Amino acid sequence: MEFKGYDSGLSEFQKQIEDTFFSKLIEIGRDAIRFAQKNGEYQNHTFNLRNAPGFCVVRNGRIVAIEVGDDGRHPEAVRNTENMLMYSEKPQDGLYLADGMPYASFVESKGYDVLTAARKYAIRQVQKKIYK
Repeated sequence: MEFKGYDSGLSEFQKQIEDTFFSKLIEIGRDAIRFAQKNGEYQNHTFNLRNAPGFCVVRNGRIVAIEVGDDGRHPEAVRNTENMLMYSEKPQDGLYLADGMPYASFVESKGYDVLTAARKYAIRQVQKKIYK
């Protein structure tokens, strides 16, 4: 359907909606990494794994927010997660979660929760806060 007429303010309104959507994704990402840090089901010997959960939000193919839930004493964990988030393929806009420690997937494969519950938490929050 083609729209003919004066669309004053429509583009600005659409931009406000998109800004709100991506702001909510950033909020949900922060909450999800906190959730992962508090609810990880593994023994935490070095605290690298617990300090490595991070997220990024991609908008129009570019990262507009990136954050790692580090306590300030685990630069390797931060660097690994930031690199994973920045350089991994992101096929569409949205929220991406990661734990950049190389052994995170191994810990998950042994039945311990590193990010799985945080991903589910993020999905529930998107459904609750955005698609309610």
